[in-house]
Amino acid sequence: MSKGLTYTAIFEAMSLNYGEGTGNISELKKITKGGETYTYVSRQAIRYDIYRLLRENFFVDDKEVPLTKEQQVVQFKPDANIKDYVEMDLFGYMKTAKGQKSGSRPAVVRISPAISLEPTLGDIEFGTNKNFADRVGADPNPFQFENHYSLYTYTITIDLDKVGKDENDNIDLSTSEKADRVKMLLEVLKVLNRNIKGRIENLNPVFAIGGVYNIKNPFFLNRIKVKYDRNSGKYALDTEIINSVLDLNFGNEPVRDKTYVGYLKGYWANEEEFNKLVNNPTNIGLFFENLENEVFKNYGVEFKK
Repeated sequence: MSKGLTYTAIFEAMSLNYGEGTGNISELKKITKGGETYTYVSRQAIRYDIYRLLRENFFVDDKEVPLTKEQQVVQFKPDANIKDYVEMDLFGYMKTAKGQKSGSRPAVVRISPAISLEPTLGDIEFGTNKNFADRVGADPNPFQFENHYSLYTYTITIDLDKVGKDENDNIDLSTSEKADRVKMLLEVLKVLNRNIKGRIENLNPVFAIGGVYNIKNPFFLNRIKVKYDRNSGKYALDTEIINSVLDLNFGNEPVRDKTYVGYLKGYWANEEEFNKLVNNPTNIGLFFENLENEVFKNYGVEFKK
């Protein structure tokens, strides 16, 4: 069966993705739902930071840049392939050459935007470059940018049967290489972060749920809801919705039986309810170890911690 991995996370961060803006005002990317306005981080921005950390920590694709602009659009060079470049393998590609049929391959790692779980109220920061201006005896230049501090959620799905396999170039990597590439990706998701406007924001999950299933489906996408508990000063996760998803069956296999839950202990107001989701919810580190173990079992390779 064509197995897929799905991973849904909640993280806490501030002001992660800006659009074009107007004048000296930098506006956050926003979306409206149910009469409320929410901020979001685009799929492209998340992909950028995942690949940045893959390069920084695992030195993938540490060779000549495989891109060209000769066909009037920036794309991968005709001779670049998924064996040599992890980026092409995980995130797909398009490449063309004059007089030849164009080649493309969809991403096997599919990323949803990260959408805030709390509406934005339009907080704006005002600032100037006063220090620089004073040092040269000039007038400061004012600027404004929107801020939003919130919980965010996003989902990633991986087509495990398509990792390391490309029919266009007749490539099929070893099962151990496929498992290692997915493991690298999961290791990055565990410590994901984002550099923006002189800050580094922590995108590490405070709650994570997912597993390897006999169907490629983002089970927990758009199923994450939270509310703030003022008495405890903590957030509470809506476990009723998640339990309803876990009650699903596919091919006589309960989704719950294949699902792992990890969370940052002490963060949530209703952590005792997490035991009702799965038999053994864990900390974040063990959650990723469980997912990595399932990936290696899928490829029939001995798990390497």
